[in-house]
Amino acid sequence: MAAGASAGPPPRPPPAAAALLLLGPAASGRSALLFRAALAAAASSSSASPGRVLFLAPRPLQRLPGRGAAAVAAAAPAGALQRIQFLYPASLRELLRLLASLHETWPSGSPSLILLDSLEEYLASCPGPHTAAQLVALLLDTADHFGRRCGAEPAGCRLMVSVRLPREGGDGAEQLSAVQRYFVAQCWLHPEAPESSGSLDGQGVTKLVRARLSQPGAEDQEWLLRFEPQEEMKISPLPCLRGGDLASGSQRPPATETGRILDLWWSPA
Repeated sequence: MAAGASAGPPPRPPPAAAALLLLGPAASGRSALLFRAALAAAASSSSASPGRVLFLAPRPLQRLPGRGAAAVAAAAPAGALQRIQFLYPASLRELLRLLASLHETWPSGSPSLILLDSLEEYLASCPGPHTAAQLVALLLDTADHFGRRCGAEPAGCRLMVSVRLPREGGDGAEQLSAVQRYFVAQCWLHPEAPESSGSLDGQGVTKLVRARLSQPGAEDQEWLLRFEPQEEMKISPLPCLRGGDLASGSQRPPATETGRILDLWWSPA
């Protein structure tokens, strides 16, 4: 698909909650959440359903994203990490070319989950919102194609995309608006003030991120994500108070360990 070609009609709407847009500012844990979602999807496959996961990013990962990610990967079921295929299209043109040919180059079977990290880096090369819409349409078409190839698999092929929010008044707002129109489910990440254990070397700081999932036909769901030093990310639900405010302090439920990111965000179809 050429960058300046017509986008054509909108793609067929994806199944409910099959595509998720993850939005947040810098240092909000977007890549860490994508990696954990990839690992959870890969770990949930079995010999009877050996689903693979496709992880796309503009550059190779120098390390596994997120605090304690290496320990999480080491504790995953045998072979889970090997079922994640990492591909690194370095430019918008390369990404478009890869997506357009993926149905021919992907090994037998279908991925159960496609993840794209740092969408904003590709949007920066889009001459306008029309090209941004083309890119997202191609992502959805690719997931839909593999979903139909899954046949009896009820969940099909899911799509999860992360994007950094542009600074207020900065470039990229129009492209992001065009992207958002294609995603019925969106998860917003809001960093909160970190917790400190008082360690002088700064290693005792716990990073906190508030997550809100919004999708049509369902009430918003909210969680507190705790990225503790050298430990698994922990997720705890946040009940809403009157006026839509979030519970805080002693009203927050205790965090519990979980790697089941997909189970929290997507119900089985």
